[in-house]
Amino acid sequence: MTTSFLLTWCLLSLATLLSWWLDASYDGRWVGGAVLLVAFFKARLVLMVFMGVRTAPAAIQWSCEAWVLAACTVVLATYWFAPLV
Repeated sequence: MTTSFLLTWCLLSLATLLSWWLDASYDGRWVGGAVLLVAFFKARLVLMVFMGVRTAPAAIQWSCEAWVLAACTVVLATYWFAPLV
């Protein structure tokens, strides 16, 4: 296992712990948004490091970055503007 993979795995683990801590420690709608942001940060890390997009041609890198940004925007907007039940 390379150092890059190990550091990324540690960062992913810390991000997971942050999500758990936020969910357990705070109340409110902003917590869900924060947890979703952490999830998309983790998705970007997995794409770039473990799926090898970081070393792919620029067009693939930009496509993946655009996909993560678009998906994050749509999911957060849906979450934020959905009526509370």
